[in-house]
Amino acid sequence: MEFTNYLLTPLLAFILSIIFIPISRRIAFKIKLVDKPNARKVHTDAVPLVGGIVVFVATALSLLMMNKEWLDISVIKVISIGAGVLLAVGAIDDKLDIRAILKLLIQLALAHFAFINGIAIESMYGILGIEELPYWVQYILTITIITGVINAFNLMDGIDGLAAGLAIIGLAIFTYLAFLVGNSFLCLLFLAIIGALVGFLRFNLSKTQKIFMGDAGSLFLGFILIISAISIIQAAESLPQFNLILALIIGVLALPVIDSLRVYRGRIKKGGSPFKADKTHLHHLVLFFGMSHKASTAFILGVCGLIIVASTIVGHFFGIGYAILALLLLFMFIVSFLSLNKDVKIWRDKIKHIEE
Repeated sequence: MEFTNYLLTPLLAFILSIIFIPISRRIAFKIKLVDKPNARKVHTDAVPLVGGIVVFVATALSLLMMNKEWLDISVIKVISIGAGVLLAVGAIDDKLDIRAILKLLIQLALAHFAFINGIAIESMYGILGIEELPYWVQYILTITIITGVINAFNLMDGIDGLAAGLAIIGLAIFTYLAFLVGNSFLCLLFLAIIGALVGFLRFNLSKTQKIFMGDAGSLFLGFILIISAISIIQAAESLPQFNLILALIIGVLALPVIDSLRVYRGRIKKGGSPFKADKTHLHHLVLFFGMSHKASTAFILGVCGLIIVASTIVGHFFGIGYAILALLLLFMFIVSFLSLNKDVKIWRDKIKHIEE
């Protein structure tokens, strides 16, 4: 029966998302829950921001319909409450544009909620020679990393298919890791989200029925990814495959986290707010090559795959500390190449303008 659930739960989530999205698109236009074009955006028509809501609803319904025995298990409390709150906050932000500081405070509160319910980074696992951490360090590190990853994943939702593609890759790997640690709930949760995301991509990549995920989707997906990652690490500490599991998790989260730190640093260096939107993200650099959104997404997903492979290999043979160093160097090399191409293109356009 459990194996059947592994097949039917994501299939049901996929079907539900395919059914709900056309209905949600019509509602979104009526209530004006849409992304309007502006100077920072490439689309010229209003696009419904209901993708995240549909993914959440399709995932929840598929899990409840296929796995009713989990309705009263407390292990899902942090994920369900946190994801639900961030879905609501994101939907309100998509509609009314909430101040960044308010969203940050809500994320910090949810990170605190996760910590007091046992979701904590308790050790550095030998990174920089550090093992178990004092309680107060555990708290600060857990709060910082949970909030940081939520925002990092939110920043990746900039072009068609990117956030959903990154989530599918991460959740597919996390499904395998959850299986290793024997957590069947997380396995089915990840598979359900993957099924719903595949249905979402059917419309997100469409030219005539396009929808966006919106902050509602990227925020709750980022929360689920980081909470699940910490939970898996905690469950895997005594397993012989622990280094492999930790290296894979770091590889999955590395791309959005490193890119967000780079973007925040660049904004602060220019004297602006780290939360003020701009066009310096990794996907913007890739778009300067003249690629389409789909090609740019495919390129970045390939980079994500390369980072995961590098993290796994280096982490297995040389340790987690060296894996992190290798990822930083690999990312810096790719970004330096992309930035050089952007600078050359800008100067070429300036020279052409002067000549004209």
